[in-house]
Parts: sequence; structure tokens; C-alpha cells
Amino acid sequence: MDKKAIRNFAINARNILIARVSAKLAKLGVTESGIDETTQIDSSLIEIKSNGERFVGKDIMKRAKLVEELQKREAYSGYKIAYQTLIEEVAYTWFNRLIAIRFMEVNNYLPDRQRVLSSESVGKKEPDMITNLLETNLYQEFDEKTKEKVIELISDGSAQAVDELYQLVFIRVCNNLNQQLPNLFEKIDDYTELLFSISYIDDNGVIASLLTIPEEDFDVQAGGQIEIIGWMYQYYNTEPKDKVFARGNRKIRADEIPAATQLFTPDWIVRYMVENSLGRYYIDQKLANRFETRTEKEIADSFGWKYYLPSAEQPEEVQLQILDERKNKSDFALQEIKLLDNAMGSGHVLVYAFDVFIKLYKEEGYSEREAAELILTHNLFGLEIDKRAFQLAYFAIMMKGRQYSRRILNKKIKLNVHQFINISNISDEFYSRIEELSLLDQSRFSDTLNRFKVLVDKFEVATELGSVINVTDVNITDVEEFRNLINVFPEFSNMDELYAIPVIHQQLNEMLDIVTIMIAKYEAIVTNPPYLNKMSGTLGSYVTKNYKDVKTDLFSVFIKMNSDLLEENGYAGFMTPFVWMFIKSYEQLRDYLIKNKSISSLIQMEYSAFEEATVPVCCFTIKNTQLEPVGNYFKLSDFKGGMKVQEEKVLKGIQDPEVDYFYQTNQENFKKIPGEPISFWVSEQLIHNFVVGKRMDEIVNPKQGLATANNNRFLRYWWEVDLASIKFDATSISDSKKSGKKWFPYNKGGSFRRWYGNYDYVVNWENDGQEIRNFVDDKGKIRSRPQNTDYYFKEAITWSDVTSGDFSMRYREFGSIFDSTGHSAFSDSMMDKKYLLGLLNTPVGNYIFKILNPTIHMHIGYVSLFPTLFNLNNDKLIQRNVAQNIDVCKKEWLSEETGWVTFERHPLV
Repeated sequence: MDKKAIRNFAINARNILIARVSAKLAKLGVTESGIDETTQIDSSLIEIKSNGERFVGKDIMKRAKLVEELQKREAYSGYKIAYQTLIEEVAYTWFNRLIAIRFMEVNNYLPDRQRVLSSESVGKKEPDMITNLLETNLYQEFDEKTKEKVIELISDGSAQAVDELYQLVFIRVCNNLNQQLPNLFEKIDDYTELLFSISYIDDNGVIASLLTIPEEDFDVQAGGQIEIIGWMYQYYNTEPKDKVFARGNRKIRADEIPAATQLFTPDWIVRYMVENSLGRYYIDQKLANRFETRTEKEIADSFGWKYYLPSAEQPEEVQLQILDERKNKSDFALQEIKLLDNAMGSGHVLVYAFDVFIKLYKEEGYSEREAAELILTHNLFGLEIDKRAFQLAYFAIMMKGRQYSRRILNKKIKLNVHQFINISNISDEFYSRIEELSLLDQSRFSDTLNRFKVLVDKFEVATELGSVINVTDVNITDVEEFRNLINVFPEFSNMDELYAIPVIHQQLNEMLDIVTIMIAKYEAIVTNPPYLNKMSGTLGSYVTKNYKDVKTDLFSVFIKMNSDLLEENGYAGFMTPFVWMFIKSYEQLRDYLIKNKSISSLIQMEYSAFEEATVPVCCFTIKNTQLEPVGNYFKLSDFKGGMKVQEEKVLKGIQDPEVDYFYQTNQENFKKIPGEPISFWVSEQLIHNFVVGKRMDEIVNPKQGLATANNNRFLRYWWEVDLASIKFDATSISDSKKSGKKWFPYNKGGSFRRWYGNYDYVVNWENDGQEIRNFVDDKGKIRSRPQNTDYYFKEAITWSDVTSGDFSMRYREFGSIFDSTGHSAFSDSMMDKKYLLGLLNTPVGNYIFKILNPTIHMHIGYVSLFPTLFNLNNDKLIQRNVAQNIDVCKKEWLSEETGWVTFERHPLV
């Protein structure tokens, strides 16, 4: 695909559509400042007071609906956000429809077989639908008044008439497609139509931009892929995402979650996850058949699964257990294998899963046409909070069905994919009506209704919480009871319509469909979950309350939640940041997985391989069993070059397991390393050292120091202040109190440097840090944290919090206060400090720290875990060499640091 053209189109199209929707709103008297008043000229004519624009007939009602919708949103989010989100929603509605129609016309899927955006004749600008309009079924469906209007516009021929005709035709095409694709092409008869503006004669318009994308990128017969829809959505979100993160370190609002979290998963990773979850589950079932003579790899190869990893060899006793289990397995039906993506985005995972299922059904003797319908109705399940992504996922899956079954769009198939909607303020009239029509006795009705209301309350902010809504207290019997409770209407009366009861009824049934998906068990779950730790207040509180052990980030919630949704021996595949493998805040998640699941395979990628994610990532699969502890692992952290290089290395490793970055590891070993990091490349000997060695914090006391809350205010470089105001030789807090000095040497960590150095800063600790201790923010809250003050000014070994390269540790003389990022370790024994300084500055020390935490942060917790085989009597030579290194590096550092000033001025000389 020409991703540059796709990116340019998506970004450009969004800006054009938003500008035109905004302009249309302004004509309607709706701006970011508010809603203008209108003057009623007569019963069918109004005028906008601010600009004099007039509207007649149905347009008056459409404007009224627009105002009503804005006011409804305003009550939830405030007017400005309501205005912005409405513009975004209308813009992406038309964007989605444009790219869907483009895909359908290129593949000849449109009902009239006439191109709506382009022409099959090269160089012809007028779409075939317009050229041949009078001969189409579309024209025949127009009423007489509309036909007259069409003829009038054709005869006029002016640019304005051409655009008006085209908009009329385009809207009717969209409305007609509602019959085949109702969840994307909702019928338009409201304010959305008022805000629509499109032109095929505008060389700078959206259509002209869309047609710059090579046609073959859409054409499935020419090698094009429905994947293009997902990339368009990804790039459409480029500017909204940049805008969210440009606002700095703050919580993400509910309306910003989609832009902040939607990432289009690279194709090869989707294939890896699906093949090693759904594909592996299928192969497990096949191998249980005593008549199956092929090996696991031979079966995978027969389907062309390039990214399938044959199972790791298990211990002998485990292999015997697996064979026993397989003997007890009965035949399986493909229709019973369910795959879920509960953060489906634009549907990339489900689309590839469709391709895999097609092959499985053909293997079992089904025709493609029969298989396509079964897959759509039985095998694929998806959930999403973002309406635009849901629409595109729905469309992409339906297009896969259309690829294999020509008539499938006319079968009114209801997919098992859904978008969360907020459900609140259910009217009393609705509950009164179902009570009137219910056949339940009063006691049973009241009990069922009360339980139902508890469930409904959980969906009040469903578009913010999405799949993390906790429905573990609901079972399938409850759902059926609730359906029976509300599905009591033989038909809806005019009074029902007045109170919007049909709409409420539909929403509640949709909610129950979603709950049914959320409580089911699955043979395969595959997702690239949202990465979000700066959650909104509502979402953050909910996650803390319901998922306390994995609350650090949304992706960790999904890992735990989805692991619990697997059938026995089912598989889950994830693409997530790799921090869960190492850092302390995910230790409970690691412990849960290691004790309760089997890590089947894992690919740890190079730090910046996935540029779109802006965080280092991994992808992995787990099996819902405790039986298979040995897994397949790839360590790709040394291979730069982006996703293409990572993919090449994985493919090479699958073909040649002897490569030095492929490992097969028993996850029981992870328990032997403090913190249980997923350090799969560690040797048995080093694991033994962790078991028998002393932790570093048994020898010295690692501590975190002062956090000033405002470094710009309280810190200076040593040369920025009067040397006479600096206290260089304090040895304790009491010594500093007596000094009468304002500035004291400050250990802030700093750049990579071993043995000695980074004496760059001084801190305002006048009167025992009085100003820092009393520093408050705008809300009057004290933000500074003078931690571990008893250790201030003491001799220490120290290291920097941020270590983007190798680890480095330094000796720090008496006289400094240490920072929260200038971590330090203390001991009364100089011998202990020198021994550890020598040990931790070696390549071995650096290697072990990469095991404990290969991220850029080296907190005191990780250094505390370092294993030492401590024997001072045999290590006097190490200590002597350390002392020499400190002395040499002190001189080197002083010389470098003072190169631009006189050497004698440095306070340490």
C-alpha cells in the first residue's frame, strides 16, 4: 500500500470535512461561542438573527434536532466540548462513508454497479453514477418531485447545480446502503444531512484527495486489502492524537480516549497473534484425533501460517499428561470456536481471523459461501468504545464476507460486534410500560427489575469504561431473564414513540448483547488493548476499585481480564508495552500469569521498533493451563531498523530455531528472580546466583532522596552562585543547621559516568531547607518531599535514575544532599561500598540490571535486588582497584568539568 498517500489523504480529509462542517454550522447560527437566536418569519420559515440566513420546511426541524443534540451533550461535557465532538462526529461519519463507498465501487460491490466517486473511464472526472443517473435503479426510486428536481439540476449545469445534484445522489446512495450495511450507513434524515457538503468538481476537495490513492490498494482481486480501511482510520487520528499528548502530563478526558489509545496493529503482528492463538487451538484439537498423522508444523504449513511457532518441548512428564488429555477430547465443531477482540478498533484482528477461519472451514469440507456466513454469525466477536472505529470494523468484516459470498449483503446478517453506548436516565414511562405488559407476578417482576437496574447503572458511562465494565456478577441466565423482562412489546404505540420507548428498548437489547459477549468464555482472545495510565477521574477510580492488582495501566487490566475469559486450554494473544515484563508496578500481574497460565510465546522488540506506539512493545500469547511451563521467546532488543527488521528476525527464528536470539525457557525460573521479571534469556547458573546470593540491600541501604517540587527555583549550577555561600563539608543535618550557609552540594544523578563525577548542582537548604519544606502549589498543598534526611551529607555510592545506555555507579564524598533521581546507597563500611561499586560497574553488573529492568529507569528497588556472592577476604584486590579508579576518574572529571574556567575555581579542588 502507498501509506504516504493514505496518510496525506486521511489528515487532509479530516481538516477539509471539519472546516466545511464548521462553516455549515455557522450558517445555522451555531458556533463555538454558542447558539444564535432565530426569528420565526412564518410557520415554515425562520431566520438566524446573527447572519440573516433563512431556512424552510424540513430544514427547520433538522436544525431543531441539531440544537437539541448539542444541549444534550452540553449537559454531560460542557458546551465547548459538545460543539467540538459534534463536529468531529459529523466529519468522521462522512469520512467513513466516503472510504467505504470507494472500497465498494473499486471492487464492484455497489448495488447499482455504478461508481459513485469516480469513473471506470480513465481521465473522466464525472462519476459514472451521475453520467448514467437517469438509467439507474436509484433514479427510478425517486418520487416525482425529486425526479423533477434532478432534471432541473442536470439542465442547469452550473457548478452550484452540479454540487447540489451530487449531494442529493450521494445521500440517497448512503440511505440505500442502509439495507445492506445498517451499522455504517444509518439512514440520514436529520442535522447530519444539513451539515453535509461534498463536490467531485473541486480539485482540492475530499474526493479529489481520495482518488490520489492508487486504485489497486483497494482492489482485492489485484492484491489490495481491506486493511487499508484501518490505516486510514489510524492516520485520520494523527492530529487529534498529537493534540492530546501535546497538552503534557495530564489525565485523558473521556472524549479523548479513542484518539489517545487507538493504534493500528502491524499486519505481521496480527498474523502472529491469530496464528498462535486461534490457529494453535485448532491444531491442538486436530492432534487429539487419533487419525491425524501430520505433525503440528505440517498442519500449520498446509495453511500457509508463516508466523506459527511450533510448541516448545515440554518436560517428559508434561508430555505424558498432554497425551492423556488428548485421549479424552471429543470431536469439535468449528462453529463452537469463538474468537474475541474486546478492543477491536477498526477490526484488523477480526479481519485476519476471518481469513484463518475460511481456511479452517475449507479444511473441514465447507464451501467458501457457507463458511463466510457461519464465520460472521458464530465465530467472530468484537467490542469497541469508539463509534467511528466500530463502523469501520463492521464494514471491514462485512466486506470479507462479501469477498467470499456475493449475496451475503442481502441476508441481513447481524454481526457479533458492538459499540458501547452510554445508557442513562431511562424514563419512568419505560419501566411503567414493561410492568403493564409483564406476565410475571409482582414479586418476581420487582426482583428482576431491581437486578436489571443494577446492570443498567453500570453502563451509564459505557463509552468511557468500555470492556473493563465489571459484569462478573451476571450470568447467562440473568441475561435471558432481563431479555424476557423488556421484550414484552407486541408493537409500539404512538404514545410509546412520544416517550422514545422504542429507542430505549433497542439500546437496552444492544446492552444485553454486549453483556452476553462480556460474560462468555472464548477459545481465542486476541487484542492490542489501549495503553493508558493517565486515566480520567471516572475511569481511574473505576479501575482502582475493580482491578486493584493490575490498575497501573489499561493494558494490564485487559491482560488479566482476558486471561480470565478463556476456555480451558484456550489461547490469548496481546500486543502491549513490554514494561509489564519487568517493572515493580506490574509484579502482581506477572505473578498471576506465572502461577495460573502458561506463556506460550513472546517477542520482546527493540526499544523503538513500533514508532506509532511511542513506547517499547512486546507481543505474546498465553495458554489457559498450568500444564505447559516451557515457552518460545524472541529477544529482538539488539536489532534496530523498525518493524520490518523485527519481522524478518522472527521469520528467520521460526525457520532456524538455532539463532542466538531465540530461547525456550521454563517460566518456573522466573519465580527464582526477585520481582519475577520475564527475563527468559537468563542462564541456569545466573538464576542459581539469584537463589544463593545476598541481595544488595542486605549489605548497604539504598535510599531515595529529596524531591524539591520545583527544581528551577531551588537548584543552581555550582558556578551560578557565590562560592562563599556554599557549604562544602557538612557531614550531617545538624552540621548543616549550624553552617549559616544557603547552598549545599546536590547529587542529582546526571549523565553516564563511572566511579566519580557529576558534582554539578547546589540546592537551597538554608535553615534546614525551610523554604523547600514549606513550598506549596497553587492549591496550597505541600509538594516537596525531603526523604531520608538522616542520610543527607553522608558518604555514598550513587547512580542516576535514567539510564538510557549502560548502568554506571559513582562514589560520592561526604557533604551532599541527594535527589530523588540521584539514588544513593549507604553503609558504615567503606569496604562494602567499594566492593559493590566495583561489582556493579562491571559488564556483569550491567547485564544483571538489564535482567531486572531493561527500561530506562533504574529505581532503588531494582538495585536492591542485585545478587552478590559476598566474600571480602577474597576481594581486597577489587577494592584496591576501585580506589584507584575513583582517584583517576576524579581527576579526569575535574579537568573536563572546568575546562572553560580556571581549574583553581572549582570548589572541590
